[in-house]
Amino acid sequence: MSGTITAVVADRHPLYAEGIRFALERESGITVIGTAADSLDALRLSVRLHPDVVLIDLGMLDALEYLSRRCPGVRVLALGQSDNDADLVAALRAGAQGYLLKGASPGEIAAAVRSVALGHLVFGPGLGPSVLARMTGRSPSSPFPGLTQREHEVLERLADGRSNAEIARELHLAPKTVRNHVSNVLSKLEADSRVDAALLARDAGLGSRRLVAAAV
Repeated sequence: MSGTITAVVADRHPLYAEGIRFALERESGITVIGTAADSLDALRLSVRLHPDVVLIDLGMLDALEYLSRRCPGVRVLALGQSDNDADLVAALRAGAQGYLLKGASPGEIAAAVRSVALGHLVFGPGLGPSVLARMTGRSPSSPFPGLTQREHEVLERLADGRSNAEIARELHLAPKTVRNHVSNVLSKLEADSRVDAALLARDAGLGSRRLVAAAV
């Protein structure tokens, strides 16, 4: 990497991307060499320009996963709306080296870009208190050790009465993938229905809101 860090900003909201570009270009030693409004543009720019860092909307996880394989030397900083660990883990598993909330200040974003460019793993303030345990696959204290980490995340949301559509949105998964995870959870827990699984989960201390029945 040269003395100046080159960056590409990819976000589904062009005004936000331009705002990030403007903020970063006011910082010493950082140059934004392109912006993209969708996954395909993000990939094309990254492959063609090979920036040091790509700042990418968490909603572009498909591009993030491909980018980490196609351009292994490019560092990725994911930007998202949620401060829950599930989004952070999703970003890191897709190949990001950092995750910030979109409400981060220009100074925080610039500092994260510099750290990621140097090869450091970056979390925003208050993010990731349990991320290392989650990244190993499951917590040692998990009440359901037979579940994968993703299945555990689905079960947590079943315990809160969330529908498959809500789970898909929160975990950035396809509805069919969520249905498969729910089916696996029911099988492994030997539960007759998603409500039975949710009750087992709540008995184990999972879930934070009132349980309501949801159709598969």
